[in-house]
Amino acid sequence: MTIDHGRLAVTDVPVRQLSAADLAGCLALADDRGWPPEPDKWQLLFEVGEVFGIADPAGGLAGAVALTRYGPDLAAIGMMLVAQRHGRQGLGRALMTHVLEQAGGVVTCLFATDFGRPLYERLGFRPAHLSDRYIGPLAPGPAAPSPVPVRPATPDDLPAIARLDRGAFGADRSGILARLPQLSERFLVADGPDGRAVRGFAASAVLNGLLLPGPVVADDLDVATALLTGLAAGSGWPLRIEVASTHPGLARWAAGHGLTARSQTAFMTYGGALPGRRGQVFGPLNVAMG
Repeated sequence: MTIDHGRLAVTDVPVRQLSAADLAGCLALADDRGWPPEPDKWQLLFEVGEVFGIADPAGGLAGAVALTRYGPDLAAIGMMLVAQRHGRQGLGRALMTHVLEQAGGVVTCLFATDFGRPLYERLGFRPAHLSDRYIGPLAPGPAAPSPVPVRPATPDDLPAIARLDRGAFGADRSGILARLPQLSERFLVADGPDGRAVRGFAASAVLNGLLLPGPVVADDLDVATALLTGLAAGSGWPLRIEVASTHPGLARWAAGHGLTARSQTAFMTYGGALPGRRGQVFGPLNVAMG
């Protein structure tokens, strides 16, 4: 059946799965909300996740949301957007209800702003921790007593990286991790004392004049900060890192190296506790994909 959107109110338009052909509409929707244009992130979401939206009868999109599945154990929701002109008409709830149905009851996570958090709480999400965004040029700090050596990752490192990540993140991200060399400006690993086991890894990308590390997975804080320092070294870009309240040591490191907390979100979960050894996850892949 063909639906004539031109005869419908926006609240009558069903949620549908979008495709890469809707990329321009997603970018226009993000611009409408004052979000930066991130065509590469949207393209990745179309390729490895599922993007859902509501068409605006007047043209373009009235709203959109993305779902990324990590095997049968975990899913992440992000890029939840409703056009300003269609705010407070129930579209956000319709999109979230639909995407949760698509997730199929698995543990699901998202980063919530103060604006979106009340809706997510009404739908059953619960805060796992707060997340502060630190931004600034990385200034020198006290020298580490035993610096952790880091180096560029190679294809041979990917199996060890995937094993470390599976245990820490608690779900399979191997498909996305294998793409990090192409998606990232830098992709680093920290070797164990024997030179074989991987103690941590991190990647970074540049967006709007800022260096965004992610993911950052490490055995401990010393390894994580060595990776962050390596990503920033010589890049010429200020850092933007997401620091969970469960990592107070990382917050102290950021403040001690000249970064300042600019904003805060809540990392929320639905359907149960997060899997994995979350103390080893020092930074998300990005705020849209967990």
